[in-house]
Amino acid sequence: MQNYKTLVITGGSSGIGLACVKAALQAGHCVIATARKVEDLENLKMLGAIAVKLELNDEESVMQAANHILRHSGGKIDALFNNAGYGLQVAMEDSSWQDLQRQLNSNVIGPVILTNHLLPALSAGSQIIFNSSILGLVTLPFRGPYCMSKYAIEAAADAYRLELESLNIDVHVIQPGPIEANFRQTAALKIQEVLARKAPRLCYHEHLSRLEAKGPSAGSLPAEVCAEVFLAIINRNKTQNRYLVTHTAKLAALLKRLLGSHFHHIAKTKPQAKARL
Repeated sequence: MQNYKTLVITGGSSGIGLACVKAALQAGHCVIATARKVEDLENLKMLGAIAVKLELNDEESVMQAANHILRHSGGKIDALFNNAGYGLQVAMEDSSWQDLQRQLNSNVIGPVILTNHLLPALSAGSQIIFNSSILGLVTLPFRGPYCMSKYAIEAAADAYRLELESLNIDVHVIQPGPIEANFRQTAALKIQEVLARKAPRLCYHEHLSRLEAKGPSAGSLPAEVCAEVFLAIINRNKTQNRYLVTHTAKLAALLKRLLGSHFHHIAKTKPQAKARL
């Protein structure tokens, strides 16, 4: 293909990451994709990507992955998509030190350190893309740890943009709303792990019911819509700093801008303390 690019996509095992890997490969780009599990790495290889193992909670794994990526890319990367991460959707009071450390490692510290190690391979005209969330703009109950991490990655992206502007390296942020993926199921499993340690004071019934419900959540769109935005950024058809994806995300961002601190009154029903028997 003419003008093909070398793209690095983290979290390529499922959801948005996998959709972006498939779209980029179909467009003829060279794709280096990361995943944690052996079976997911094998699947990425079968699709035609160069697969690299990456565990963002492990500093040594991040360093090793960066070295592998630099070797496979020949020291030249056209775009880095920091997509990997997960959502710890529990009440703040139920979050342990380890829970919060893992959440921030996976969604903030790991991606930042990986980016820093790959920066020498990104030259003028290259791009860095961060997968944030509408929850990097608005906060909902039982999602505090995840929101913390996304607010932080939004700030990190802004800092990179300001610092790398003189090097002509562009930094973009994708802010998805509800996307059809395994995200809800993974979040529900993480909640069960947390609740197994202690009896919660707040009622999780409504929150868990939403996460465990079969079928797509209200207002959700397939992961391919994010892949379309990703490719448009890569092809420079989209040049803005941030892109909200899904009508739900766009509406929430608008309401937050209009209502300011009053947004929390309509964001979600307030969590209730469990009845004491």
